[in-house]
Amino acid sequence: MSEPCAFLPVSRADMDRRGWTQLDVLLVTGDGYFDHPSHGVAVIGRVLEAAGYRVGILSRPSWKDPADWMRMGRPALFVGIAAGAVDSTLNNYTADLARRRTDSFAPANDPHGRPDFATLVYAGAAKAAFPGVPVVLGGIEASTRRFAYYDYIKKDLRRSILVDSRADILVFGPGEAQTLDIAARLRNQEPLDDIPGTAVRRRTDPPANYTVLPSFADLRADRSQLLAQTALLEAGLGPFRESGFWQAYDEGNVICHPPAPADADAFDRTHELPFTRRSHPSAGPVPALETVRWSVIATRGCPGGCSFCAISCHQGRRVVSRSRASILREIATIAADPDFRGTITDVGGPTGNAWGLSIDNKNICRRCRRPSCLHPDICRNLDTDHGLLLQLLAEGVRIPGVRHLFIASGIRHDLALRSPEFIDRLAAGHTGGHLKVAPEHVDIKTLEIMRKPRIEVLEEFERKFQAASRKAKKEQYLLPYFIAGFPGCTKAAADKLGSWLQRRHQTVDQVQNFIPLPGTMAAALYACGKKSDGEKIFIPGTKERRRQKTLVTGTHRTGRPQKERRT
Repeated sequence: MSEPCAFLPVSRADMDRRGWTQLDVLLVTGDGYFDHPSHGVAVIGRVLEAAGYRVGILSRPSWKDPADWMRMGRPALFVGIAAGAVDSTLNNYTADLARRRTDSFAPANDPHGRPDFATLVYAGAAKAAFPGVPVVLGGIEASTRRFAYYDYIKKDLRRSILVDSRADILVFGPGEAQTLDIAARLRNQEPLDDIPGTAVRRRTDPPANYTVLPSFADLRADRSQLLAQTALLEAGLGPFRESGFWQAYDEGNVICHPPAPADADAFDRTHELPFTRRSHPSAGPVPALETVRWSVIATRGCPGGCSFCAISCHQGRRVVSRSRASILREIATIAADPDFRGTITDVGGPTGNAWGLSIDNKNICRRCRRPSCLHPDICRNLDTDHGLLLQLLAEGVRIPGVRHLFIASGIRHDLALRSPEFIDRLAAGHTGGHLKVAPEHVDIKTLEIMRKPRIEVLEEFERKFQAASRKAKKEQYLLPYFIAGFPGCTKAAADKLGSWLQRRHQTVDQVQNFIPLPGTMAAALYACGKKSDGEKIFIPGTKERRRQKTLVTGTHRTGRPQKERRT
């Protein structure tokens, strides 16, 4: 086990050990501190450390005790706030608003240490503890709430989290470049007004060429304008689009600059920093670490644009792939760890088979306003060749010490059908018995709203995967994910899914009862009860949502307990 000094400081004693009298940056997270490249605060901390900044980690602080915030003193440059790896309300509550009994991102699964709306609470506590020190918001909770949004907990529209928190600046998407720029500007006493990949609050008119979103006052007067806002955002977040946005508030207007430029070289450097891949000893093991400890993140961004998923709002639809050499170096580093037992559990990202995907003509993407690169069909401008991915997997499994190399991220089965060789190789050597796929539903109209392929596409993939598994003399199964209670999913549509599962004699352990995540089109549909063209859609109520979940899980047939997944 690594010694505490191998981690970033979490206490005054750790600072003393390094000879530090003051931090430059204090990073706050609602998660337990584990030092892994999948953990956002750990990544930002390591990037700042590599650039020469003195960084400390404040994990799961008491928002009611100012002394807890002062344990490492007042930072010289800024306090960085992140709710955690998962939106705090999603992490704390089920779809039925019952309090969750466990928190896998907390030591010992403790569900009590993270406040609701953690970004807002932590920002307020930071301002109280360190008056005058700039507060920087980051992470997925801040990213997806950077504009006005529908809050499922409060059942109401809310202002941008930048307005409600009174923070100085908000970072969206992968935040390494933005955070380094913010730190340098604050050190040099320069303004934070024009950093790509950030949002600020200013009493100014919209910059030239920025898209003007409906004001918060207009949204409150006509909630249906949330549909128009979300459509504008989706169109502006496509690959190689460089849109900025502006939204008016009485408290000051939100100016959201275009996304930070994708930098594959910086992506490589970040993931080769000296992560310990362990939980900090002072807090104890964090269960979420064990699911990713021996995994490798190969991509960022997702081309799917599924209407219920927050990844596009957070990271965008452009797939950014790490270099082959960098990934192989990380695998070799993992293989040299004395605790490694021979299995790389995943080489993937938001989409397990997206590594190496490329765009044929960037100018077409700059003009495109489609919300998805894969729906209603796979864009012809997307190069879907899996050959480079197959080469990477073959080289990775040949590294000394690696016995197995799996793809455990959910794959896009529609993309996989473009490469029969990929399906064969996946079944023969890169599946750990169960393969995650996400058909989400079977009803055509529901799938159209979700922006997912027809169920026949999954069935075709399943036939080919099972044939490849038999050829490899392996007994393997698909692990399908479904969503119950989705906007537009009528009783008849839910019955179709239940019948489809029953015909297959299949029960499903992993099911999500729909939760409207901020920034997604599905949340706008749920809040408005209609599509952008005015057509009303069925919104399942509490009783019907529970019925639909029962149909999916098959508990009325088996009596088996089910798990609700968090996305």
